[in-house]
Parts: sequence; structure tokens; C-alpha cells
Amino acid sequence: MSNTWNRNIYRQEQEAFVSGHGGTTSIEVIYAVLPSCCSILLTTTTMGFLEQIGHKNIRTIIEFTLIVIPSILCCTILSDYVVTVCCIMMLISIINILLLGINSDITSTYNIRPVYGKRPFVTHFRALTNIITAICILAIDFHIFPRKFAKTELFGYSLMDTGVGLFVLANALVAPEAKDFALKPRIGFFHTISKNIKHSARSCIPLLILGFGRSVAIEVLGYQKHVTEYGIHWNFFITLAFVKLFTSSITSTINSRYSLLSGIWILGMHEYVLSTKGLKEWVLSNRPRNDFVSANREGVVSVPGYVGLYLIGVAVGRLIHSTYQNSHAQNLLQHKHETFQFKLFGYELDINYNESMILCIKLSLISAQTCAATLICDAYFKVSRRLANAGYCMWILTLGVMVLTLLLLIEIISDILVYVTMDSEHNQKKTKSYKTYTKSKRDKMPDKCQKNANKNSIEIFEAVNYNGLLFFLLSNLMTGGINMLVRTLYVSHLKALLILIAYMAVNILSVLLLYRKQVQIKL
Repeated sequence: MSNTWNRNIYRQEQEAFVSGHGGTTSIEVIYAVLPSCCSILLTTTTMGFLEQIGHKNIRTIIEFTLIVIPSILCCTILSDYVVTVCCIMMLISIINILLLGINSDITSTYNIRPVYGKRPFVTHFRALTNIITAICILAIDFHIFPRKFAKTELFGYSLMDTGVGLFVLANALVAPEAKDFALKPRIGFFHTISKNIKHSARSCIPLLILGFGRSVAIEVLGYQKHVTEYGIHWNFFITLAFVKLFTSSITSTINSRYSLLSGIWILGMHEYVLSTKGLKEWVLSNRPRNDFVSANREGVVSVPGYVGLYLIGVAVGRLIHSTYQNSHAQNLLQHKHETFQFKLFGYELDINYNESMILCIKLSLISAQTCAATLICDAYFKVSRRLANAGYCMWILTLGVMVLTLLLLIEIISDILVYVTMDSEHNQKKTKSYKTYTKSKRDKMPDKCQKNANKNSIEIFEAVNYNGLLFFLLSNLMTGGINMLVRTLYVSHLKALLILIAYMAVNILSVLLLYRKQVQIKL
């Protein structure tokens, strides 16, 4: 009896610990994500500098040390020093670049390699979303995690609020609709719709089973619940299932070329209903939760917002994939890139640029536009994760596209380093100008650069994406297990930090082993 009473008291303490928070500023959320982006450049340059390390397990340890551990630290004990951490990472990256032996003659005139194969920056974005989310869902239960990063109760910005939104956006970027550029006429329109909806419904069943299974497990085990997150029975998996079902239905009837307009229209109508029909007040109120809909009003009402966000994410994905699809087609016809010349400190620089640089500019402009839209929505409707309103969706787009831009910029730098160092090896015994190549060497260079780039890819990111939903499910199970075994509210900072590192190591090691065995578990 006493143990049950103590357990109930502790459960109430846990629920109070994660509830009732007002968040922080959008700038602080951006700062919290920046170290993870900088860690990719640090890892890439370090791997280039330590190229002789061929054992994949050693490379994995380096990747975990340079990417995952800094992310844990910057979400916890170093959350007030993220700018300093970023500066240190950038400084070490610059030192690594200098140690690669790139001299001034090479940097003053170079050719960017043609764009071939899969682009890593989308892979990095998806993996970082999963990794940061996995860190936060356990770290929130410890005092080591700043309360300013906890989920907001009504309106505002916080790091944990971005999790589900960025996950939806990350899925949209690689969705089939984002890669479908066929202009085939529709044959059997209603048959196609019926077929797609049935297929989508079947694929949603595992997510619904996971979602409702999680709800039952929480009730049986007496695990703490943050009711205003999704509702009493609702959770992330159920939201993902309904978003998948509705977006599949919409893209079956409307060509994915119009996904941007469709997403904007849905967000507009969603905000209209929230603001004019009393829906916002009902969701955010303390009214009784007597039936399934009222008990899970946050989850039910937020679905249209995530559907609109997903469709706009598909439009961003189409922009990315079409850029490289067109680039590949042009490179098959002719091996040339645009060139611009300019003077810097009296030196004439002749630089070729490729589609990645153009895309980087486009994404920067999109980020600026969504930032303006976020400020406008915040002024009129505010930003609410519970509602998944227009302000929240614009904020997620701003953050997501901003991170994509930074990751693409890092990829461009990595491409330049790969190309220059590869070409430096070809010409180290020559005294001719850097730009004097034979045609055969030009033809061979892209393949060698691509091979070298693949060799230096971040394996833990590939592994996390290969079984993304399984990684998130495993993180949830381990979070629950740790909370059942450890009274997280009374754990010291050092012990909490060690638990987080061990927890992430087990999660990543699990999906890494599956990835190396090429075992993919689709949920």
C-alpha cells in the first residue's frame, strides 16, 4: 500500500515536472540546433584529416563522439554556451582544412565536381531530427534538461515542440510524391484513388497498433502522462498514421505539383476554423474530457495542420530532387558548369559553381519568406504546438529549411574539399597550372570524387535513417524502461549525463548493426 502511494506521488511529481512551461525564444531554439550542424562539418573534416583510419568501428566511435555527444551536451549542461561550442567546432574544422594541405593556388581557382548520386544533406537532416528528438524525450525527465526547452503548454517556442513537426517535414522531403515528376495522364481515376487509399490504410495499421498499444501500456504500467501534449489516448504514432492516410488521399486526387498550394490552402482553412469557430478556445480550455474526441482534442485538431505542413514539405522536396534530377540529365549531355569571376584583395578568382550552390540560395530565400510568415502569424495568431496552427507550421518550415540550408552549405564545402584534395593527388608531381587537364582525367574525376565522398559518409546517419521509425520506437521503449528503473527526478547531473550517453549509444548501436546486416524493419 505504501509503495503504491509513493509511486502515485512520484508519478504526479513527474507530470508536474514536464507540464506548465512557457518555452523560450525562437533564437534560442535555433542556437540549440546549431551545434549539431557544426558537428557534421567537424566530423567531415576530421575524417578527411584521418583518412588513414580504415576500421569502420573506429570511424563509428569518432562519429558518435563528434556528433551525438556534443548534441547531448548542448541540450543539457552546455545549453547556455552553444555559441562558444559552435565557435570551437568551427575553429577545429578550419584547422583540419588547413592541415589537409590546400594551398592558395588551389583555393583561388577550382572546379566543382558534377552532381551525381544521393545528396547527403537531406540524409543528415532526417537523421539529426531523429537523434535530437531521441535525446530530448529522455533528457526531459532529468533536472539536467533546461525547462525552457520543454514543451509549451499554450503558445510559444521550445526545442521539444519542434520534434513532431520536423519529423513530419523530414518524411515529406523523401516521400514518393516529392520524387514523382512523371507527366503521365491519369488512367482509371477513381480506381487509382481507391487503390491508393487502401494501400495507405494498410500501411497505417502498424502505426495505429503501435499508437494504441503505447496508450494501453502507459495505463497498465502507471506511467506518467502529459495530457496536453496530444490528449489522453492519442500520441505521435497515431498522428503520423492519420497524416499518412490523409496526405495519401489528397495526393491521389491532386497532382503533387500543386502540393504547395494545397498545403497553404489547408493551413489557411485550419487557421480560419481555429480562430472563428471557437475551436482554439475549446482545445486550450480545461473543459472535461468525457468522450474520445474531447479526451484527445489536441491530437484530433492538430492533424490538419500537420497535413498542410507535410504537403508544403513535399513541395520543398520536389524543389530539391528536381534540382539534382535536371543537373544529372544535363551532365549526361555536357560536362560544363557556369563560371563567375571576381577580384578579392587584388587577386582574380575564377570559380565554377554547380546546382548545389544555386539550391542553397533558393533555400535561403525560402527560409527568409517562411520567417516573415512566422512573424506575421505570431503577431496575429501566435505559435501553438498543441493546435499545430499556421504559426507553428510556418515556424517549423523556417527552422527546417534554415537547417537544410546550413547542411547544404556544409556539403558544398565538403564537396570542394573532396574535389580539391583528390585533384591535388593527381597533380602533386606536376608543375603545370591547376586547370590544365586532359579529357580522360576530367571524365574519371567525378567517379573518384563520388567514391571518396561515399567513403566519408556518416554511417550512423545512414543507419538511423535506414530504420528511422524503429529507432524512434526503440528510443521510446528505452525511455520508458529507464523511467521505470530510475527515479530520474533525483538523479545527479553527472549520472544523468552518463545515462543519456549510454542510452544513445545503445539506440544507435542497435540500428547500426541492422544497417550493416542490411535488415530493414518497416513499421
